[in-house]
Amino acid sequence: MLKLKILLINLLIILPFFLFSQSISISADTNLVQNGHLVGFVLTAEGSFESIDEPNFGSFEVENRSQSQSSSINFINGKFDKKSSMTYSYSLRPTKEGTFKIGPAALNLKNGKKILSNIVNITVVGSSAAQNNPQNSGDDEDLPAGSPAGDTTAKSGGTTLMSPLNKWEKQTPNNFIRTVVSPAENVYQGEPVNVTYYLFVKPNTISNVNYYKDPIFENCWKEEKAETRLNFKRISIDGRVYDYALLKSYTLIPNEGATSLVASQVVMDVIIGSFFDQRKQTISSIALNIPLNELPEKELHKNGKVGDFNLSADKRSLNLDKDNLLNTVTFVLSGCGSFPSTEIRLEDNPDLKVFAPEIDSQISATPKGLCGKKTWKFMVKGLRKGRTQIKTQPLDFYSKENGWKRLEPLEIPININDVSLLADEEKEQKAHAFELLKELPEGVKSSEIKPLTQQKWFVAVLLVPLIAVLISFVIWLHGTLRQKRSGSFNSKVSMYVERINSSKDSVELLNNFYDALSELYKIELKGERASTIKQKYGNKVEEIVEFIREIEHLTYSGQTGSDISGFKAKAVSFVTLGRKK
Repeated sequence: MLKLKILLINLLIILPFFLFSQSISISADTNLVQNGHLVGFVLTAEGSFESIDEPNFGSFEVENRSQSQSSSINFINGKFDKKSSMTYSYSLRPTKEGTFKIGPAALNLKNGKKILSNIVNITVVGSSAAQNNPQNSGDDEDLPAGSPAGDTTAKSGGTTLMSPLNKWEKQTPNNFIRTVVSPAENVYQGEPVNVTYYLFVKPNTISNVNYYKDPIFENCWKEEKAETRLNFKRISIDGRVYDYALLKSYTLIPNEGATSLVASQVVMDVIIGSFFDQRKQTISSIALNIPLNELPEKELHKNGKVGDFNLSADKRSLNLDKDNLLNTVTFVLSGCGSFPSTEIRLEDNPDLKVFAPEIDSQISATPKGLCGKKTWKFMVKGLRKGRTQIKTQPLDFYSKENGWKRLEPLEIPININDVSLLADEEKEQKAHAFELLKELPEGVKSSEIKPLTQQKWFVAVLLVPLIAVLISFVIWLHGTLRQKRSGSFNSKVSMYVERINSSKDSVELLNNFYDALSELYKIELKGERASTIKQKYGNKVEEIVEFIREIEHLTYSGQTGSDISGFKAKAVSFVTLGRKK
């Protein structure tokens, strides 16, 4: 009997490690880095496995490597989550320029099989003066010179995903919001800027988060990419292990003439503790004030933009005649840069009528900036017979890698063979004129006849049956909807009764019970204290709170293998209380 108890205890201890499948993944905090700067790299493995084959880093030197392992049963958002993972965190420094592949890493299973991870591509570009001041900054690089720890405004530059904690983050070292700006320094007027916010938390300490205030940006056009859910990964910074997740990312295009980009703080509440012992901590990111440098030699390129583009057209020539009076020309601007503020304009041509273009954009934020393509579709109509052309105005663009570049005008020859049909149509329209009678001739009598449909008695006779039909329809619709709502509610009750009765242990039973209360009766118990629950819902939920305490006591006492049929019956009685007849 004693051996049987020991065997059962061992099974309960190792069971969580077999409740989820094995997986391995690798990721980098950026896919574009300057030569000599640090890149954060993370390898995460989950499940049950024999060993891990780390990836070959090739042209990257490993300057720092840390390892962490965890296994836990967490209570998050009203549900129990069983998880075990191994995390390796690296600080890599590239040794040469180019585009390099890292991976895959491999997970060696106990049955001899292997699971391969994804592959990460990293592009290393030429070094700059910033190489002598690496991005892996110290305490003060994210704050202006002389700023105290409580100052909420920082200049851009310095912070990467794996940088040490700065003074602002050290005020709440267990939980903080990190702001990563790319490019980190030497931002030019009109240059696209990526601003990304990450949430860092101490592992297995938070149960929920609440947004309080989103950032407000000034002097720019912005495009937001909000995350629908928090996907946490593990990382090690200064010997401390954190779980981090992407909160929000923005792409900013400075307004014309703006000398700085300003962003207010992101503020959010982090809920810490268990169900009946919760604490709230308010954390915030640092505000931003990103100075914008004037473009080099701007006086020689007054209308110049930031970017690296190519311009093309879908046609080399056009022919217009009486069978083909209108035609279109599409210009495509592709590359990376200030797409929103860039426009394709055509030179004036009295031989043509050019209609306003149809514009389409297919652009997205990437490590290189705002990249993709933008098209302008012009419709052209010939006005005079002969040869002419449609011609774009020149465009100047500046990129940090290639300096100034001019997109020379594109010229599309046009041959207008015949416009006589257009001229004949205009003459015919002018020839049609009509003489209007200003007054009736003498002796002609006039009378007014009111249509039957405008007679009052006809309208009244028509409305009576219409109103009767409308009232009957409303009564029928109300009864039908009420019957459907009742049937839908009862079907949901039956579904949750079946889930509760099929629960395998107390953890699954509690999760199903929470879901039933939330969907059927709109009773949200997660993230609330017991006293707050009673104030919110009254004494009618007192028995439910006590029932939850009993299940949690059973779970945390390690008796998950006990008979829970009594708990199932009690949970079913609560769920079916509001069943409609």
